[in-house]
Amino acid sequence: MADTFNLKGEALRKLLICAVDVSEQPVSTWNAANAIWEIQGYKTEDASIGLNPQKTKVTDILGDTYTDIEKFEAAISFEPNTLRMGAKLSELMVKYWRNGQLEKFSQFPALIGYGFIGVEGAFDADVYPQSTVTPNDLGGSSRVNMPFELDFGGERKPGTIDKMRGSDMVFTPTVNVA
Repeated sequence: MADTFNLKGEALRKLLICAVDVSEQPVSTWNAANAIWEIQGYKTEDASIGLNPQKTKVTDILGDTYTDIEKFEAAISFEPNTLRMGAKLSELMVKYWRNGQLEKFSQFPALIGYGFIGVEGAFDADVYPQSTVTPNDLGGSSRVNMPFELDFGGERKPGTIDKMRGSDMVFTPTVNVA
């Protein structure tokens, strides 16, 4: 992993992607090589990953205040999310909702890709193997929408992706050499 910006100016928003594995692999035997990544954000004009830090603030007996960050609980909302042909995540959300398969909503590997870190063929990325997709509603005015929130969960797996677009994008986990 590079951890160094590759920028020649400002980072464009399109260089930060979120993708969900729609292969329906069981979480217990999930394999990055079998993932089918679907990038989210079609017709979404603004989406930010909320870091939602859990903080502890203490004022000591001397009157000095200290803040510690305990952890981050990252999440992102996609609104609108228009149902359309080829949108596998939308198909799965409707299927799971209609069949009452609530447990399936918390079994999505999700990926954050950082196109502003790394180089072509090896951009930094993180996979959160037990993320939760929560649909908020179903309907709309001229199109049927199913906006949703994605909470990144499970132990973060760092690695790289070979490109920033396409369902054939490949995530390669970082191998720790001790």
